[in-house]
Amino acid sequence: MTKNHFIFDMDGVIVDSEPVHQEILNKVFQELNLEFSVAYHHTLVGMAAIPMWEKIRTDFSIETNARELMNFHKEFLFIEMGKRKIAPVPGVIDLLLRLKKMGISISLASSSPLKLINLFIDQLEIRSYFDYLISGENIERSKPFPDIFLKVANEYGVSPDKFVVIEDSYNGVRAAKAAKMTCIGYKNPNSGNQDLSPADIIITSFTKLTDEKIKLIAT
Repeated sequence: MTKNHFIFDMDGVIVDSEPVHQEILNKVFQELNLEFSVAYHHTLVGMAAIPMWEKIRTDFSIETNARELMNFHKEFLFIEMGKRKIAPVPGVIDLLLRLKKMGISISLASSSPLKLINLFIDQLEIRSYFDYLISGENIERSKPFPDIFLKVANEYGVSPDKFVVIEDSYNGVRAAKAAKMTCIGYKNPNSGNQDLSPADIIITSFTKLTDEKIKLIAT
């Protein structure tokens, strides 16, 4: 295998958290007297916090700056997420185990805050699978820009074309392809009707990623 590094997104790929993110953002919108819709939420999936709130500010003509809005959102987010145990996406932990047995290096690159990444990773007790946990909160440009994935490649000192990314969002898939990485689009129904067509392959279940298919993708 020439592509022996895999990068996982977190929300919607490792943990099935998008319904909870949607619920929390709905509450935040209510507090701000903004009109919320599921369709609008789906346009935000995969974005880091500041770019997301910059978009919301523009779309709703809000005067409050994005950082203040983000901090208000985070208060809700950490309180609510801390109360819950979010389930892993079916089949993902088995996939992590199989990739490790195949000698493939694994990292995580998520637009979520590092505090939330650590919460989920420790809840699922899967920290040992990952070489790097990279958060988009300190990356200048959010997905769909490639910066977060290029940071992972830089950490390893490995060319981007040696990586396979697993993403569930339109923004994430575009970011992976902009980084010149192979991309597996995972169609998670809880992430909405995301356009994953730029991905190299699209799957509806991690059970479809057999060892033979992984070797073929990584060749």
